[in-house]
Amino acid sequence: MPVAVITTERLLLRASAPEDFEPLFAGIFSDDQVMRHLSGTPMNRDRAVKLFTDVFDHEGTGRKVGVLTERAGGEIVGYAGLMPCTALEADDLELGFVLRKEVWGRGYATEIGKAPLDYGFRTAAKPRLLAQVRPANQASIHALQKIGLTFVKEYERPERGTWHIFCQTREAS
Repeated sequence: MPVAVITTERLLLRASAPEDFEPLFAGIFSDDQVMRHLSGTPMNRDRAVKLFTDVFDHEGTGRKVGVLTERAGGEIVGYAGLMPCTALEADDLELGFVLRKEVWGRGYATEIGKAPLDYGFRTAAKPRLLAQVRPANQASIHALQKIGLTFVKEYERPERGTWHIFCQTREAS
């Protein structure tokens, strides 16, 4: 059984397991509507395997993204968590969440977005937490603002286009 990292009223963020790859590939990595907000295009299997292997929290440390499931039935609805980020040229943690399109509009982004803030400020003792989002992703921007992050700057990511950075400091939490 994978290690639980964060629980909310409706969601469980947990360590990833090998059997999580196929549902994530089908519902997120290969979905053009979901991926347009991340890489711009769906991922092929090799690229998705590399992402899953390199970026996901297989040990349950809370310092990489984990698999996000509904508590009620255990269905995988996405992935979320904190990851190292140097976008503002410091040793920050970035809050991220990616949801299957079938669960968009249920408030899951706001719900899972709040929980890692406490972990990042108290447990990881970071003075600020960041989030990066494409300017056209208004739903995610709204969720970030709802949990207390504010716009900091716009910047160009090589080969990925224009992104906005949002931030919250420990004092503002």
